[in-house]
Amino acid sequence: MKLYTRMWGDPTAEKSAVLIHGVTSNSLSWTRVGPALAEAGYYVVAPDLRGHGQSEKADGQYALNLMVDDLAESVPLEPTFLIGHSYGGVMGILAVERDVLRPAHLVLEDPVLCLADQELPARLLKNDEATLPRDLAGTMKANPKWNRVDAEGKLNSLAAIDWDHMRQVFSENAPWDLRPSLIDIAQRMPTVLLLPESPSFYVPPDDVATLTAELGEELIIEFPDTGHSIHRDDLDAFLSQLHGWLERQARV
Repeated sequence: MKLYTRMWGDPTAEKSAVLIHGVTSNSLSWTRVGPALAEAGYYVVAPDLRGHGQSEKADGQYALNLMVDDLAESVPLEPTFLIGHSYGGVMGILAVERDVLRPAHLVLEDPVLCLADQELPARLLKNDEATLPRDLAGTMKANPKWNRVDAEGKLNSLAAIDWDHMRQVFSENAPWDLRPSLIDIAQRMPTVLLLPESPSFYVPPDDVATLTAELGEELIIEFPDTGHSIHRDDLDAFLSQLHGWLERQARV
């Protein structure tokens, strides 16, 4: 499926970035990140995954392999770096593992590395459907560190989805365990995990300890006073750490 994409920057730029959002979100998640990266010289492409945003809905057709294959039709195949946030991290890991995308660097922002069963993601979605605010004031109150445009993007994303489709995307694709895949990828490609210091719900301390023991402490960058959406909670720190990590990789 050809996905709807938002783009920032010059398509002829030497550097490029692909930004992949999480479940129930869309490319507006990156509404401040994209322009900032474009200003730094990147051509930036952010797709709406199938069933999200302005991309087509596909009832009964949300298998992980289909969603990953969509990326090959929609974004640069060999970007300078790929960022996957949350469920977008699942897409990023699988796209690299299957050689669908070949980024030079892989950035995973609080990725959903492991789901042991379908019950947890189903419960998380049910809670979101019941409790997430559907107005600007409520969204800003629930996310006091967000910029107004981030809150507006979140409302846009919630208005565009079908919750039954989101269950097909998230809970019906579970279970999965991408920790071995991450270790394999990180051993052959520069890879970093950007995590809230809270700690992360999706990459708990035991996983952090195991991954850093296997791959080194430089795999993890933690962000104090942030939640699951680091790039919306603290954009300046997110960009500073991202650019710093990329610069360190260039010196290796």
